[in-house]
This record gives sequence, C-alpha cells and structure tokens, in this order.
Amino acid sequence: MRKLILGILMMRQLNVYEIRNIVRQNFKDMCSDSLGSIQTAVKKLLAEEKISLTEYVENGVNKKRYAITETGRAELIEWLSSPADLTVAKNNELGKLLFMGLVPAEERSRLIDELIAKIEQELVGLRLLWELHKNHVKDNATVAVDYWNANPEYKDGILHATQVTDIMESAIGIGTYQMLTLEFGIANLQFAADWFKALKERMGDKDEK
Repeated sequence: MRKLILGILMMRQLNVYEIRNIVRQNFKDMCSDSLGSIQTAVKKLLAEEKISLTEYVENGVNKKRYAITETGRAELIEWLSSPADLTVAKNNELGKLLFMGLVPAEERSRLIDELIAKIEQELVGLRLLWELHKNHVKDNATVAVDYWNANPEYKDGILHATQVTDIMESAIGIGTYQMLTLEFGIANLQFAADWFKALKERMGDKDEK
C-alpha cells in the first residue's frame, strides 16, 4: 500500500479521503481500501518524511493535505525501476479452494457459484471503468498537465521521473499504463471466471458418473 500511496501522491496533493476514493475506485484488488489501513500507511510515510503535510480550512472544516517529498519520489522511482514480480502476489482466499475438500460435497457447488457471481460482478465494474476512460486518455492527460503547470514542483518531479521534456508526453504515457493495468485486471478476472466455470462443468461430469 505504501508504494501505491506514493504513486498516487506523485500525481498531486490529496487529503486522506481523496486517497481512499482513488484506492477504492482503482486499486482495491491490490490493497485494502479501508480508511484505517490508509491512515496507518500515511502516518508511517509521514514519520519517514516520504510525504509532507499541509493543513487547510475548507467550508469551515480543518483538513490535511499530503504531498510527496523528494525522499518519497526517490523511493518510488527506485521501486519502479526494478522488474515487477507477479509471482509474489499472495491471496489468502485461495486457501478456501485449497481446503474445499473439507466442505460437504453439496456445499461446494454453491460456494463456487457464489464465487463466480462475485467475480462477474467485479468484472462489470472494471469494464465500466474501461468504457468510461478508454477514449479519454488525452483528455485526462490534459487535466493532469493543467495541474502540474500550476504546481511546478509536481511538474518537475514528473519530468525527472519520465526523463522527457514534454509534460504532455509524460501524462499520456502515465495514462496509457494506467489503462493497461486496468486491462490486465479485467483479463485476470476473466481467466478466473472461466476457470471456475470449467471446474463446475468437471464437477457436474463427476456427479453424473
């Protein structure tokens, strides 16, 4: 979660509720979107001076906005500079499949049906996000560039990270890989749905025998 929060704050200053909304909408399959977990990660990053805090008043309410620091940028870039290792992903829920043989036989089919339904529900949400954003990478990039131009320290951080001189080129590249991550998530969930449907068919064949 720490690295995801650094990545989010690399783009702009945000308060903890805005961070949570971004995690909930885009990264809930990668990490917890609970406010408590996010607040804990933010406090650790603050203590390590990876992010900074600015207090402000909005509609009479005191709020806190967080920004990435040079130390935070350096940690994020170092992390991004090593190849992704998708083999280390851990999902304790797979233990339910591993030990499903301990569940009464009549329950297994119901559990798998409910799992398939949950996966397909998640797919609906991800595909909706895809449809909403697939033709708007440049539009979203323009919004980001406007923010960075108004906040030179963020613009400098983005240009330093991407090693290009055109901030729009950087923004489009960032948006493109965000969409590719969404595409990967959809393909991954679709594989899981198809796999469990095939399992249901195999279970049905066994029952018939």
